Order: sequence, then C-alpha cells, then structure tokens
Amino acid sequence: MNEVEKAEFNQSLKAYLIPSSLFLSCLINSAGIYIIYSGNPAGWPFLAVGFSIMAWAFTSFIRFQNKLRAQGRFKRTQGPSENVDRTAEDVRA
Repeated sequence: MNEVEKAEFNQSLKAYLIPSSLFLSCLINSAGIYIIYSGNPAGWPFLAVGFSIMAWAFTSFIRFQNKLRAQGRFKRTQGPSENVDRTAEDVRA
C-alpha cells in the first residue's frame, strides 16, 4: 500500500469513526447525567469518559484534511496506458 492509498484509507476511516464516536460520547454523557441526577456519584466517570471521547473526536475532525489530496496527489484510477489527455474541445464533441 503506497503513501497516497494509505492516506485515503485513513481519511475514509476517520470519516466513519468521527460521527460514530460523537454519537457514542452523547450516549455515555446522557447516561452519566442520568446517574448523577438520580443521586449516585458514579456518573462522574461516565462524564469524564464521554467528554474525553468528544474532545478526541473534535480534534480528529480538525485534523481531518488529507494533506496529500490537498497537494493534488491522488490515487491512480487508470493504468498508464489508459491515461488519456482530454482537452475542452474533446469534451464538447
């Protein structure tokens, strides 16, 4: 697996994990708040874990950009013999 493919795989994995971890942190936080509201102090570790997952997810979201894609380096989808240069006139025809 070369560098570009690895970066694209990491980006797609983050695209899945960030929303799911935010959802999981919301569930954990709501469980912690319910436990604290019920009068049991055991809900504070739930809140700590939930907020730490939320902080990780937002940090990952900020660092979500694929640097290689921003530089214009993409995974090759065609072989070298199939790579055809097309101009604007070819597209219009």
